[in-house]
Amino acid sequence: MVNRYLTREVLKPSVVVFGLLVLLFAGFSWVAFLGEAGHSLLPVNMIFTLIALKVGISLELLMPISLYFGIILGLGRLYADSEMKALMASGISPYQVLTPVFALSCLVAVLVGGFSLYLRPLAYERSYQLKAEGEAGFRISNIDAGHFYERNGGSLVFFAEEIDQKRNRLNRVFVQSEHGNNLRVISAKEAEEHIDPQSGTSIPVLLDGVEYQFTREGGITHISSFSRLAIYPRPIQADYKRKASSTQYLMRSNAKKDIAELQWRFSTPFSTVLLALLAVPLSRAAPRQGKYAKIFTATAVFAAYYFLVLIIKSFIDEATISVFPGIWSIVIGLGVLLVFLLVSSKFAKGIS
Repeated sequence: MVNRYLTREVLKPSVVVFGLLVLLFAGFSWVAFLGEAGHSLLPVNMIFTLIALKVGISLELLMPISLYFGIILGLGRLYADSEMKALMASGISPYQVLTPVFALSCLVAVLVGGFSLYLRPLAYERSYQLKAEGEAGFRISNIDAGHFYERNGGSLVFFAEEIDQKRNRLNRVFVQSEHGNNLRVISAKEAEEHIDPQSGTSIPVLLDGVEYQFTREGGITHISSFSRLAIYPRPIQADYKRKASSTQYLMRSNAKKDIAELQWRFSTPFSTVLLALLAVPLSRAAPRQGKYAKIFTATAVFAAYYFLVLIIKSFIDEATISVFPGIWSIVIGLGVLLVFLLVSSKFAKGIS
């Protein structure tokens, strides 16, 4: 009965925190996408898909955070309302509180491990693929007049001075593209959109204009006029993306960056369990303090842990330190801190 009660008290705030974090993260991602001019050229359904994938990628972090702070809030309320003191008076040991927390954290750790090792790489792969498709071709019907739009990392710049809504065309269009040492500048009176029936890709078609080709040194290599010119998307290149690589591939790789990514994936389930258990002693508070008393301390501990993990990961990427123990040194350090807090006399006596 006690274990089920404690599990319920921890699970309720964890679910609330998780829902809030997902909504905040999705909202922030939506604003970030719309804030970038290049992304505004993407179809709305593609933006929604990218946001959903981004939220899915973040679940390996959002779930441990939610459980961690859910434990802080849930047990903190029990301490604030003197319920924990009543449980201790009835013979419940502080260490018995760890049992339901450990069981719940193991369940969440399994989910986190599944996301981190398998689903997250698939989400990254799909996300990179959609972004590459978006970079290759864009819908000019989505742009606003008087704004410069960059694509392909700035290698393509598109500008339209005016939009003719009735004819669904753009007026006084400027396009600049670059390839290696060559620059291409196009000025056209109008532009319209053509959808490739085979690929479904949107292809801008410029009408009545002049094309100039330059070298970066300023030399003119080509000038021509045209009545109709289609800007076909460049072929999608399958660049190597470490975060989208399968766990099986990373396990066969000897590259330090791949090893750092692999350590990150395997460490997340262990971090989930250790942080959940660490939240138990961190949640202890006096009745007068309230259930939010240890939020600042808990936030500082959590932020310090993940900051150190990211620092170690970057050091491995830059070959500054050895790949072993690497990220595991921070995980072990978290375990040592947990043991220290659990064996302290304050926790054993159930006092704050």
